[in-house]
Amino acid sequence: MRKIIPGLIMFGLLMGAFSIRSSEIIMTKHIIPAPAPIDEPKGFITPDGTFNIRDPNAPFHSDRLADAMGLDESGKNSRGEYLNLNHAIYTSYRLSTDKTKPHSILILMPGTWVGAMSLNQFATDLLRLMEKAGKSGFEVWVIDRRSEQLEDHTGIRWAEKNKGKLPADEILKGLSDYYKPAFEPQAQGKIIDGKKFVPLDQDSVRFMANWGADVAIRDWREVVLHAHRVVGNDVVEQDGQMVVKKKPGNYVFIGGHSLGGSLTVLYASYDFDRRADKELLGMNDVDGLVLLEGGGFPNKVPGVITADSYRASFKKKYKNGKVFFDLNMFGIQYAPKTMLSLALSGWAADNARGQEAIFPLYARPSIVQLPHITNEAMLAFAMDDDFSSFFIARVSMGYPSGKIGEQFRYKAGIPFDPGECRLLSPWKPGHKPMDAEFLYTWTNIDQDRASDFGCYKDEPEVSDFYAFARATYGGPDSYEEAPWLSTGPNDYAEWYFPPRLSTDSAKLGYKIIEKDGTELFNGTHTQEISIPVISFVGDDSMGEYYVPKLTEKDFPKGVLAQKSTQVHLIRGYTHMDITQATRNNQPDLKPEFENFNAPAVYSFRFISSIIGW
Repeated sequence: MRKIIPGLIMFGLLMGAFSIRSSEIIMTKHIIPAPAPIDEPKGFITPDGTFNIRDPNAPFHSDRLADAMGLDESGKNSRGEYLNLNHAIYTSYRLSTDKTKPHSILILMPGTWVGAMSLNQFATDLLRLMEKAGKSGFEVWVIDRRSEQLEDHTGIRWAEKNKGKLPADEILKGLSDYYKPAFEPQAQGKIIDGKKFVPLDQDSVRFMANWGADVAIRDWREVVLHAHRVVGNDVVEQDGQMVVKKKPGNYVFIGGHSLGGSLTVLYASYDFDRRADKELLGMNDVDGLVLLEGGGFPNKVPGVITADSYRASFKKKYKNGKVFFDLNMFGIQYAPKTMLSLALSGWAADNARGQEAIFPLYARPSIVQLPHITNEAMLAFAMDDDFSSFFIARVSMGYPSGKIGEQFRYKAGIPFDPGECRLLSPWKPGHKPMDAEFLYTWTNIDQDRASDFGCYKDEPEVSDFYAFARATYGGPDSYEEAPWLSTGPNDYAEWYFPPRLSTDSAKLGYKIIEKDGTELFNGTHTQEISIPVISFVGDDSMGEYYVPKLTEKDFPKGVLAQKSTQVHLIRGYTHMDITQATRNNQPDLKPEFENFNAPAVYSFRFISSIIGW
């Protein structure tokens, strides 16, 4: 299903009085077949469309999962199909005016706890830049990992369908009532469109213990191979494997943010052929890497891990371990309900602007516990760089407004916090504003800064608040190939993030082998990578972030031999601003490109230099 972004109809460029009309950007969500995970234990098989998960004797059994997925008593969906989760998912971006066949595609992998919409601004700005340059035939595709299929977006779909038809307060109450079981497990939620929200627990998705890095990048490769077919390259079977046969003028690039950057390097260094005497290297699939504050090239002797010891390290997850994240970090509960509350608060902030938040405390981000707060402030106090206690999850998107000095007090800085200012603490336990009836509000980046705001050390804020709010909930509604498999718009967060993906990604430089030599995992070819790389680091990100130099210490020789290889330090960008920012403070990009995401500008130049624009 396609979604059109109309908000880009006019954008000003500071080139005297110059401005141009921007085309609409069409977003389309896709779902394609992907291979089943290897080596799945009996009883913990990922549903693959061949069995009824309601059957206690099935390869995997869970009535809760069946209820959550809306399956009937025989375990089938509305099309009479058993549940199949072996899919790769991506959202494509293209200009509505670009009628040419694409010749170049960039495929992006999101980071930890986030999905495709976390890269929405970066992808959108790349296409704006293409149009500004008068070019065509370039698309951006953004991955949603397979866990996106487990998220129930029925409530958001209903809210979008009724926007403008029902009062905002009524919609917000309906959203809160539908998703209430996520926050109060014993509660009965509102039924919407014949569906009831059923939150998943660890036992209902035990097969997620199998969803490590090997699964994620093999899903990704299915999208890469599909992209090659779309641009006009051949994908042929050769010695039992699918191999790309490139043609001149056709290009496929990959990249990623944060963990997605690490997975990008892993993809390039990966041997996709499990046979010990054969190689199928990921680097040969692609024409360049885009590392959005993530990814490195360790120069070390490849390590070997036995398959038995590797299995033993996560065996307990099949019985009682956590197969998706549900933990407390820096006072924030990172759990599916937290990711859901981001979408709810984002929808409210974007569609009920300036109104006092009506969401009950249970449906708010866990660190926002103030009684009187606008919808915008509720989202901002959870995510803004001057408020969020978790420095990886910060966006510089504005300022609190009102009599701030009288209403807030400062707290001690968090140990190792890279922020230049002490955090404001509207959410600190025991905090009480001087005026108990005070309404906390928010000021966007383009509005005047509150004169009594307490910290001016940062660079100017760079991420438009409402662009971020829309990204938290506003993806395309359903899959182009199978609309019946989607429950609604994809969003910013990944509700069910498998910890095995993080631990596996740290095994770059290792191979995991069976006794017969079969490779379960092989990411040992890092130093052989010889395709161009562009890398970004935000200077207001994760502390005194190490900025790689273009030397053999940080990059393989083959990468350094490429004239396109670059590293950029981005002024005033947090870790999330790298993909979310709508403007920049880079001296070399002013004035023409200051209203663009900085990594998007540099990445567009990088890609252009390779494809010959």
